[in-house]
Amino acid sequence: MSIQIKRDGRVLTVLVDAPPHNYLDRPLVEALHGVLRQVERDPGIGAVVVGSAVPGRYLTHWDIADLLHGAETSPRLPMPVARAVLGAVRGLTGLGAGRLLARSPLAGVYAMARFQELALRLLRSPAIWIAAIDGPCGGGGLELSVFFDVRVASARSSFLVPELTIGLTTTLGSQRLTHLLGPARALRLLLDAEPCTAAEALDAGLIDRVRPADPMAEAQRLAHRYARRPRAHVGRQKQLINRAYERTALQTLNGEGVSQLVGVPTPGTRAAMRRWLELRRPDGESTFLTDMRPWADGTALDLNSPPPER
Repeated sequence: MSIQIKRDGRVLTVLVDAPPHNYLDRPLVEALHGVLRQVERDPGIGAVVVGSAVPGRYLTHWDIADLLHGAETSPRLPMPVARAVLGAVRGLTGLGAGRLLARSPLAGVYAMARFQELALRLLRSPAIWIAAIDGPCGGGGLELSVFFDVRVASARSSFLVPELTIGLTTTLGSQRLTHLLGPARALRLLLDAEPCTAAEALDAGLIDRVRPADPMAEAQRLAHRYARRPRAHVGRQKQLINRAYERTALQTLNGEGVSQLVGVPTPGTRAAMRRWLELRRPDGESTFLTDMRPWADGTALDLNSPPPER
């Protein structure tokens, strides 16, 4: 995995380069944290466009193999303990213990906290962040993208939130999806687990614009336009808008994090992730893209009666 960074005046363009599937993972999250640090320190950057260096791909979803590794190495925790552990990890991270946590038995919790911190930093960033989506955008990739300020997609893009099909809950996207779509529509998107088209996503309010082909040109046009706005005022305006629910956002992120800590190590979720790995093609292509029907229908694995632990 790598990212390519280009600068044109006040616009920074970031291309995710994780061929062939552009799965989201921990190194990519850390790389995006690095971009945010650069943006925060450089007042000359007014807008950031995030796209893909892999043709026909955006952020497909989180790497399921990485999730399974975390599930198999994480202890099962009752809800109060999970809440306390997540809070402690956040506190230790703030004290500069991130490197130690990343190599500790709490590495999975630390990765989740960093993913959620990334989303909050996007809300507070003084730059305008624009997603140039060209291809599948699902799971954690979609959850992260809804924290961007603007989302532009090609007509061939698709959007999917498959978490419930493998026994997961959202890690950070539920409150933003609710704000964009409304609670009923957000829940239905998760329950249906069916890919929606760019036109459907536009109609629902999930994205802002659709372009027939490559969305990068439109994203760049908007970025150069928005980068002309006074950065300090943009930062304050974003805070005014996002502060309306910032406290709720943090509380919701805590709830999502605790839910993941409790749910990921369970036998059903582990079995579902193993099943996902079994069903993917030999080239590693996501089974959510090649054959989503069993997952959407709930026939890939009975999550209410999972097979015994191996």
